Amino acid sequence: MITEKRPANLLQYLVRVKEATMHQLIDHFQLTKRQIYYDFEKINHWLAGNKLPQIEYKRKNTVVVPEEVLQLTRNRTGADGKYSFIFTQEERIKALYIFLFIRREPISSAHLTQLLQVSKNTVMNDVKKANEALHPFLVAVGYTRHQGYHLKGSEFDKRVPVMHYLSSFLRKPYGKKMLRYILKTSGASGGTEGIKTAIDSISEEFHLQFVEERLNEFIHFLKLYSLRVAEGKVIQLHQEEKEMLKQNPLRFAAEKLLEKLYIPTYKTEVCYVMIQLLGLSFGSRSADDPLFQMCEKLVLEFESRACITFSKRNEVAESLYRHIKPAYFRMKYRIPIHNPLLNKIKKDHKELYTIVQKLVQPFESCLNIPIPEEEIGFITIHFCAMLEKPIQTNSFKKTAVIICPGGVSSSLMVKRQLESLFSEICVEKTLSLQEYTPELFDQYDAVFSTIELETERHYYIAEPLMTPAEKSRLVNEVYQNLFGIKQREILTEEFIELLNKHVRIIDEKGLRDSLKDIVFLQKATEIRRKRPVLKELLTDETIQMADQITGWEEAIKKAAKPLLDKEVIQEEYTDAMIDNVKTMGPYMIIGPEIAIPHARPEMGVNKVGMSLLKLKKPVYFLDDKQYPVKLLFCIAAVDQTTHLKALSQLTRLLSNKDNQNVLKETESMERVRDLIKAYSSY
Repeated sequence: MITEKRPANLLQYLVRVKEATMHQLIDHFQLTKRQIYYDFEKINHWLAGNKLPQIEYKRKNTVVVPEEVLQLTRNRTGADGKYSFIFTQEERIKALYIFLFIRREPISSAHLTQLLQVSKNTVMNDVKKANEALHPFLVAVGYTRHQGYHLKGSEFDKRVPVMHYLSSFLRKPYGKKMLRYILKTSGASGGTEGIKTAIDSISEEFHLQFVEERLNEFIHFLKLYSLRVAEGKVIQLHQEEKEMLKQNPLRFAAEKLLEKLYIPTYKTEVCYVMIQLLGLSFGSRSADDPLFQMCEKLVLEFESRACITFSKRNEVAESLYRHIKPAYFRMKYRIPIHNPLLNKIKKDHKELYTIVQKLVQPFESCLNIPIPEEEIGFITIHFCAMLEKPIQTNSFKKTAVIICPGGVSSSLMVKRQLESLFSEICVEKTLSLQEYTPELFDQYDAVFSTIELETERHYYIAEPLMTPAEKSRLVNEVYQNLFGIKQREILTEEFIELLNKHVRIIDEKGLRDSLKDIVFLQKATEIRRKRPVLKELLTDETIQMADQITGWEEAIKKAAKPLLDKEVIQEEYTDAMIDNVKTMGPYMIIGPEIAIPHARPEMGVNKVGMSLLKLKKPVYFLDDKQYPVKLLFCIAAVDQTTHLKALSQLTRLLSNKDNQNVLKETESMERVRDLIKAYSSY
């Protein structure tokens, strides 16, 4: 097998998509053409060693994987039945920890040199590096002559790194083989098939629906966990915690699962397995669930901060709850989660991510739980999916279904993107992998999936967040197969070479970035509105200062007047903002003496805009002394997304208390202008 991470990832990607242009590969992996060529050389060297046809890539617009390679990489368990990979240092540290976690005898340096296939000195260095990596988990690798190498810390804490490291291995194309190798070297036998069968059984019996990508990690964790508990190593829980968990009906499912796997049913371990199931399963909402009330508040706060209004707010809250419920237990009990989309979310949806990041801070205090970046990312794409407005037509010619094991947020995101890309396709259902059956190919015109399916029938790979190049590949494939329409794509490298022959390119990087966003279709071209930055909206013309205003309604009218004068809004938009406060309360107050009046775009918005009214003495919203306001930022949004860049910059500006004080106290327009300018790019 290929031992280097980057070529292995490239081959795995090509096996999934079957063919791709060089531009798409450069865009997807964020590598240079030279680096991609280097990785192909490594792949072809491995293919030649296995007597397989090589992948042609030089001077090729489209790279196609030979069918023999597709079959081998899908079905093979190893060229010679042996483990032929080499651990990187990072993998050695994780393998070392898992090996010690399942140890059943004193472990010496000889055991570790055999496991990792390195020298004794390298093992000593790896142990040192492991302890540096383990410090945040409150565990460590110790050594005594009597015990050998062993883990130090509480039993609960020792299990947390295992879940992190399992997740890391399972994301690698050769990760399962590494795990099998670690288990075999430790003397453990048996696979995970029986565990999968047991979980399927309790899922059916207790009507549980699991997030499948995390379920795969849990299945492998149970294998290691069973070895640990068999040695009598159990966790301790506070009595209050045990009593609370015992009230949950999932206790019966946890007990049944342990029985089916022949794992001793210690009371604390039943509670522990319950915790894992709570972090995996969607479940159903009880009448007075405080988590749902939190989701309702979160949606309302999001509307206020993002200056948008959901037409079906309760549905948004219900959908968010399905994600938040398992996330709550994951965060509370430190069950790790990997968000493969996090970097893309931060890059492609940084405005929304900024707003959500500020939005969840009060809930961290409320729940007394730190919310990790991965979870913030999932909540971001959840809202992002709700904001996407797909192009609709009166009648759909084709029907489609999506197979997505990645959870609620990922499913929503895939659905919204496909509906936006293909106005001729109606996505009728989003299904889990458990619900997938071969009959779907006969029931729908198109099947989309976020993972590889075991089938010979034609389906389309669709990621939850796609780059322009990935969208281009998918659009080309779908239109060609379903409608017989061929896409014409700009091939960046060839285009740059052609231009260099005739013109002098001043900013080649800028040109390349712009070309990434261009897809030519014979059928249609998607046009996206420009998203202005904060300083483009808050200018000398739209910023006002006043000593005092007679009332809060007059203050909103005064704040909106520059937008009215510039014909950004119509008169009825001002009335709509005032009506919103009267009917929905002072939810527009987002901070101490700070309000963001806004209404829906259809209430009289002509174009995107923002204005600021700064008062020396506050007005009181709803004439209530509890709601003083000195800063009124009036927002006019033409849709759900165009204003978000400027709004996220305003959010960052106002999240600093010193900035708030400057805006409230200064009488210098220049000082206000400088502050706005400082936050207008990032």
